[in-house]
Amino acid sequence: YCYLCHDGSRYLFCCDSCPRVVCEHCLGLVEVNPTLCDLDVKFKCPGCHELDKCDAKSKHQQTRRFPPSFPAFTQNEQRVPVQVLKKPVFMMGVCERASKAQVCADSILILHLVCAGMEHWGPLPQLLHMTLKEYHTEDSLTYEEVTFDMGTNTKLAQWIRKAGCLGAKLAAQDFRHKIIFVTVHSEVTCSDLFAGKNEGGEDCRKDLLFISHFIFQFMHYVFAPPLHELVYASTLFMLMCGHLVTFEESFIAMKQAITCLWPEYTILFTTPNFISAVTKMFTVAYSIQVLVQGHTFHEILLDLLNVSLDLHMHTDVLFIHISGLHPPKPPFGSRTHTPIVALSPSIIGYQYSWYHSHRCPWGNSLPIGCPGCGAVRSWSQSKHNPEGKHVKAWVTSCLVCGWKVFSEPLQGEYQLQGNKVLGWIRYILWATQAL
Repeated sequence: YCYLCHDGSRYLFCCDSCPRVVCEHCLGLVEVNPTLCDLDVKFKCPGCHELDKCDAKSKHQQTRRFPPSFPAFTQNEQRVPVQVLKKPVFMMGVCERASKAQVCADSILILHLVCAGMEHWGPLPQLLHMTLKEYHTEDSLTYEEVTFDMGTNTKLAQWIRKAGCLGAKLAAQDFRHKIIFVTVHSEVTCSDLFAGKNEGGEDCRKDLLFISHFIFQFMHYVFAPPLHELVYASTLFMLMCGHLVTFEESFIAMKQAITCLWPEYTILFTTPNFISAVTKMFTVAYSIQVLVQGHTFHEILLDLLNVSLDLHMHTDVLFIHISGLHPPKPPFGSRTHTPIVALSPSIIGYQYSWYHSHRCPWGNSLPIGCPGCGAVRSWSQSKHNPEGKHVKAWVTSCLVCGWKVFSEPLQGEYQLQGNKVLGWIRYILWATQAL
């Protein structure tokens, strides 16, 4: 699709400097000369033209005048680019989105792995799939939903065979984007992840029929070879309650699993009772901004969080990024078990917490009613607490009875990404570490 009008056309010209595509209508071409489709004719989109213009001004410090016209189509004559059209191109299109945006149609895999026994009506992966369908053909958009059950040794062996068949089937396609969702329960007392049902599961109460696995074991088995190949350079959403984050040992085990599987991005949630429905706006915004318009996930994460209104007070978001992975990934068949990297890979972890001066100071949600007098929404705007041990300690008071609530940021390095009233706190879970 044309990145300016977001529509298709009879002629779509692909830029030779970037992935953007522009239609003949936005270019103002009443008739398309067949020579414009010749292999030796180069096309440059308006965005790349602007970048070249800025670079030229920077290099020559405006001492050299850059041509104001837009030489969209050029052809080399004695190694010198010459305009193909006799008249300059007068752009007729209007850019309806960010100037850095495009309309991508890269091949996408959406894989949803669901623990046996979990209810998942209207899951997020299906919402993502429905949002992307109008931009893709059946060949370029693949959706797979698979239920896993590893509750017994027999079931585990069956799942390993099933995962092998699934991995071999998907290995035949070279996906540009891989989005993987894992929907699973986490154990409240130790945060292990549920793996499936035990032998007597059919006759037991629902809350007793699950068998839990240690975090590292769970990730190893659920992505049994060759399914683990798909995780490399993917985006991994762990849809589960935040008990895993509560226990440091379990969270470290998850980090170790991530460093073995090497997804490019991993997203986890911290609330003890996670409701996936609150992430719908985030999922839709992610699909449009990242998978359609081609923005880089970690660069626009804050924008995605800001539009996810239901997510703000429900949960913090953990965002783990492995940089330096080879883009795009090579075909499965030609890749060894050690992924090929363009740079030395490294991992960094962030925690995003929403704050509001009189609803959620320092990411700590205030109850709707005052514990002292029962008044509803009676909290004042947070102020500096001079008696606090932390230099950034805040105090919030009930406007009716004066009940005070104290709050302060978590330990470690952080950055406020917002204004004095509301925004997001980005904590660094761990600084950049080489892998």
